[in-house]
Amino acid sequence: MNTVSPKRAQTRDRLLDAAVALFAEKGVLGASVEEICERAGFTRGAFYSNFASKDELVLAAVERKGTEIYRSATVAVDSVPEARIEPGSVDTVIRQAMLVFQASQALDPTWLLARSEMRLYALRNPSVREPLQAVEQRVNDLLIAAIEAVIARQGATLAVPTRELVRVLEGYYEALATEALVSGRDLNGPEWAERLADLVRALVRFEPGH
Repeated sequence: MNTVSPKRAQTRDRLLDAAVALFAEKGVLGASVEEICERAGFTRGAFYSNFASKDELVLAAVERKGTEIYRSATVAVDSVPEARIEPGSVDTVIRQAMLVFQASQALDPTWLLARSEMRLYALRNPSVREPLQAVEQRVNDLLIAAIEAVIARQGATLAVPTRELVRVLEGYYEALATEALVSGRDLNGPEWAERLADLVRALVRFEPGH
């Protein structure tokens, strides 16, 4: 297994941060490698020692964010107690899990815009489309495993297959964040966690057991 030095990891992160900011501002096609390097404070040599191309950088940006989301979702899932939840406490537990997720994975306007631009770029470029889907699928598989573990632990049932639950939650969370962005409201206010909790309540049934 190849290890990445702290200095190299820091360089990659700075390049990724610069790229995401520029993608949000100008789109993927509008953001040149030179501009990304200039924004990050590096040379083209530093860029190409970390990424073979801008396409590879796009995939790395999506994978990095996906890993962050997975970690946050795992923290939220782990907030559900090991013991079976009693009927009277289900709402409280679901609400708390959504608050934990929101607190550990705040969405920001820059990422929302950059992600939209990267998806449009992938749709227009078949060479990027399949690798991007593969990156997102790897993250989704991890999320599915985490959710299925807590579902099994609680003896709960789902109204939809786990993969569809992940898709619905992801789409709804992004829709709520976009709504907040367009309206100029706080992307991370408690009302959004409550609305996510409402959706989870509609799709998940926790059955008490002893």
